[in-house]
Amino acid sequence: MSVERLSPWQWREEILTAVTPPRSADTVPLEQARDRVLAAAVRSPEQVPALPIAAMDGFAVRRADLTAPGTTVLPVAAELPARPGEVPDLPPGSAARIMTGAPVPRSADAVIEVEATDSDPFGPVPDTVALALESLPVPGRHVRGPGEEIPLDAPLALAGDRVGAGLVGLARTLGIDALEVLRPLRVAVVVTGDELTADSSSDRLGADPLPGAVRESNGAMLAAALAADGAHALPPRHSGDDPADLRETLDVAAREADLVLTTGGIGHGAYDVVKLLLGERGARTSRFAHLALRPGGPQGHGTLPGGVPVVHLPGTPVGALVGYHLFVRPLLDRDGAAPRRMLLRGEGDGPRRGPAGTVHALP
Repeated sequence: MSVERLSPWQWREEILTAVTPPRSADTVPLEQARDRVLAAAVRSPEQVPALPIAAMDGFAVRRADLTAPGTTVLPVAAELPARPGEVPDLPPGSAARIMTGAPVPRSADAVIEVEATDSDPFGPVPDTVALALESLPVPGRHVRGPGEEIPLDAPLALAGDRVGAGLVGLARTLGIDALEVLRPLRVAVVVTGDELTADSSSDRLGADPLPGAVRESNGAMLAAALAADGAHALPPRHSGDDPADLRETLDVAAREADLVLTTGGIGHGAYDVVKLLLGERGARTSRFAHLALRPGGPQGHGTLPGGVPVVHLPGTPVGALVGYHLFVRPLLDRDGAAPRRMLLRGEGDGPRRGPAGTVHALP
C-alpha cells in the first residue's frame, strides 16, 4: 500500500494553522502570578518617583545662593532623611542635609554631593556647610525628577510575557496587586488499546504483565510533559479498541477539556480504532497522515463534538513523546504558555535504517 509521507515541518505548520484551542484569562493576586503568562499588557498606573527625590547623599540648595567657582557657606536649615512626611520649603540662603531617596524641598533646584562639602557624612547635622564648587551646578543636578524612572502609563510587560521576579517587583512598587493571566489549557489525554493494563502500582512489584499485555505509560508521561509546559493535564482516560467505547470516552473528554490528545489507534491495522472511528471510514472529522519521521510517523488532528480540537499521537511511548514535542508543544508555545526550548540538530555515528529524507528524532 502506497502512503504519502509528509515532512514533519509541513505537518507542524498544518497543526499550528488548524488546531486553535480556546484561551481565556483569569485575574489572580500578584503572589499567585509568578511564572504565569500575561493575557494583557501591564502599564504603569503612576509615575516613579512621584515627586523629585535626591539621587545622592548631600545638601539640597538653591542655585541662586551659590558662588562658583569658589566656596559658599550656608546655614543648614533642616535634615531630610528618606522617609514619608511633608516636604518642607527651603528658606532662601540656606541648605538642607538630604539623603538619597528623600523628597527634595520644593524651592531647591540642585543637590550638592556630600563629597564636595566639609560635612562629615556620618556626623550630626552641622550648623553650617561649606560647598566647594568649580562651576555652577546645572538645574536638577543629582535630582531624580517625577517619572524619570517609570513614566505614567509606561509599558511594563506585554501580553504573552511570562511573569518573573522583576515584574512582580515592579508591580508591587506601583501598587498593582493583581495581574490578568492566561488560564492554563485544560488538556485531556485518551490512551487507546486493548493490550494496555492498569497503572503498575496495582501489580506485584517485579511481576510481569500477562502475555501480550503492556503496562500503560503514555497517560502519565504526557501528563508530566503537559504540566511541565504550563498546561493543566486532566486525569488520563483509557479506551479499548471498541469504537463505541472510544466514542463515549472522547465525548466525556471533549466536555471537560480545551484540547484532547489521543495515543495509539492511528496506523493501518484492522483494530486502529481512532482512525476507524474518526477517519475516512468513520466520522471524517480527523485527518491522518504518515510523516517522514521516525519514531512517530503516524499522526493526526481533527475536531471533536463541541468544536474541541484533538491531536492524535502514535501509541508507542517514544513516538508519542516525539509527536508531543514536535506538534503539541508549539500549540502551547504559541501563546508563550510553554517555557522556551530549542530543537537541536544532531549528527549520528552511522547510517540509520529508513527511506531517504526521513527525520530521526530523539525526545
